[in-house]
Amino acid sequence: MRKLIFTLTSVNAVLNALVIALFMEPEIIVLYKLDGTPGITGSRWWYLLYVMLPVVVSAVFSYKDFLKEKASAKQEELSSDPIEDILYGKLPHNYNTLLMAVWILAIISWIMTGIALNNIDNISVILPSIIVIMLSAVTVFITSIYNNAAPNSVCGIKLRWLDHNKKAARRANKLSMYLGVMSGMIGVLLAAWSLVVSSNLPNCIAIAELLIVSYIIPIFLSYILSKKNNNRNLK
Repeated sequence: MRKLIFTLTSVNAVLNALVIALFMEPEIIVLYKLDGTPGITGSRWWYLLYVMLPVVVSAVFSYKDFLKEKASAKQEELSSDPIEDILYGKLPHNYNTLLMAVWILAIISWIMTGIALNNIDNISVILPSIIVIMLSAVTVFITSIYNNAAPNSVCGIKLRWLDHNKKAARRANKLSMYLGVMSGMIGVLLAAWSLVVSSNLPNCIAIAELLIVSYIIPIFLSYILSKKNNNRNLK
């Protein structure tokens, strides 16, 4: 599994580096001030630091994990298909944490690359949209991968009424996954629209939509499903 994660982050880094090499100007804004205005200009290759962060994190984790496995005879029970482990939430907590870390760092590297490509003069103007994009990406990750880490949870939140109701928990998890991914995609679109219209109203709508659709509705529906299933069992 660690080899797969390292491979994916490496491929992402290569693609990002190619974009920098082919499309970015030789001299770009390297660092912005706290008020969002340009601070330091320099070579485009400084942006490789953002690109390499996910790879470095993945490499360090993989090495530490390798040492742990070598020192201990206990092995995690994973399937022979690492993609299946990712998609169906069969990964141990440490692998899920690593996936989230490299996912966020990879998104940050692409966001910074996009800022440099567009030569934005004041980053504070687009900062709200960047935050919404990050929140949307995290929501997609949690609901599509991290959500199934605990069988009695929805949106990564453990719920008491699902403790002894596996059928309702499975249905709630599946519903949560669909709603979370849809909500995250809508959040990204609203953040992009906010940049087009130069207004933060779409960003505000996106945050409310992420909270309601990805968390409040799935948790409420999980309670309804649990009650219905319990009533059936009593009959």
